[in-house]
Amino acid sequence: MAHESGLRGADDPLKTIKLIAAFSVVLLVVLSAQAQGTFQNLNFESANIPGGTVGPFVPVSEAVPGWSAYFTSGGVNYPQSEVGYDFISLGGNDITLIDSKSGISPLQGNYSVMLYGGGNNPYYSASISQTGLIPSGDQTLLMDAEYANVAPVVAINGQAISMIPLQTFANYTVYGGTIPSVDVGADSTTISFTEAPLASGGLGILELDNISFSPNAVPEPSPWMLTGIGGFFLALRRWYLKR
Repeated sequence: MAHESGLRGADDPLKTIKLIAAFSVVLLVVLSAQAQGTFQNLNFESANIPGGTVGPFVPVSEAVPGWSAYFTSGGVNYPQSEVGYDFISLGGNDITLIDSKSGISPLQGNYSVMLYGGGNNPYYSASISQTGLIPSGDQTLLMDAEYANVAPVVAINGQAISMIPLQTFANYTVYGGTIPSVDVGADSTTISFTEAPLASGGLGILELDNISFSPNAVPEPSPWMLTGIGGFFLALRRWYLKR
């Protein structure tokens, strides 16, 4: 009987862990309630690459319809008419659309965008931007991203916003940032994503996908939630020590 009782006791913390995991999934779904406003191709799935194209460069209008691409150095923007297609930077600044043929898996769907800042051109940042209308009532800008060496800069009408990690998956993290209230519902709002070089001149790398707007505020852990989570793990630790 003691053995059976022990098994029942083991089920309780496991069930609690499963409930917490399920709650996390529901929370992510709520946070990801999406609306594009007048923005387009926020998940980069509208790429129109002609059959047989092998790159390495294609027009911006084919690779990332709706977006502008540019490099920046010394405060001066240098618009690009072409971006890479399945082109992996060998050390220089670049903007490229990738799919599964590139050897790097897209974060979501069939395509993702890679931004390379610096490297062999140490003073150049790589950016994409788009102008549109953010739906009234939306509070948060969301994106799926993975970066190396330098955190990306996300800006709305030139104002950088702080992007907070909301949930981490195997190959990317969901980030969310608060949209300045003055820009919500404005007819002409520009969102931009920039990867800068390292201060030492090294290469900054950003893989970006699945941009969206949400009416939900960026969550901040409340004291009662932190207390509850802490209490749960303390109880779980004590249970394992007893076992």
